[in-house]
Amino acid sequence: MKNRFIVDGMLGSLARKLRIFGYDTLYNADLSDNEILKAASSEGRTILTSDRQLADRASKRRINCILLNEENDEDRLATVLREAGEGEVHLNPEETRCSVCNGEVELVGRDEVAGAVPEGVLAKQEKFYRCKSCGKIYWIGGHWKRLNELSANLKRNNQDNKKSPPQHNSPPATSR
Repeated sequence: MKNRFIVDGMLGSLARKLRIFGYDTLYNADLSDNEILKAASSEGRTILTSDRQLADRASKRRINCILLNEENDEDRLATVLREAGEGEVHLNPEETRCSVCNGEVELVGRDEVAGAVPEGVLAKQEKFYRCKSCGKIYWIGGHWKRLNELSANLKRNNQDNKKSPPQHNSPPATSR
């Protein structure tokens, strides 16, 4: 079973990407730190944050938390996957979650989305996916190519980390 996350208000873009990769990821920019801590504790979610104070509070309460200091989502995703022990990420439209509301998506027929998507998209696409919660409709468009590139980069990063021996930060030698 995949890890479940709750993401603080500063990392909304990361939350959307995790959802697209199929991770159950709660995100609401208006949640307070106390609400995040409570939800993480009661629902067994790992907190993802760039807020050191929130991470410290989670640690004191023995709530799983990953403190992210990276500058971009690709590096943040790599850290989350590594720290959460997820291994390789898989991009599969049948396992994705709604990037807007985190709901599960289901495969639907063209006739079910006619009138709700542009006619050109309806004519070109074979498969459509609809969120069971909010009704948002998805299809494999140009954005999917960028997500595949991101997935490939994450897989390369994961393989490179497996090949490299662990780095040990020893204190510097001192002279007497």
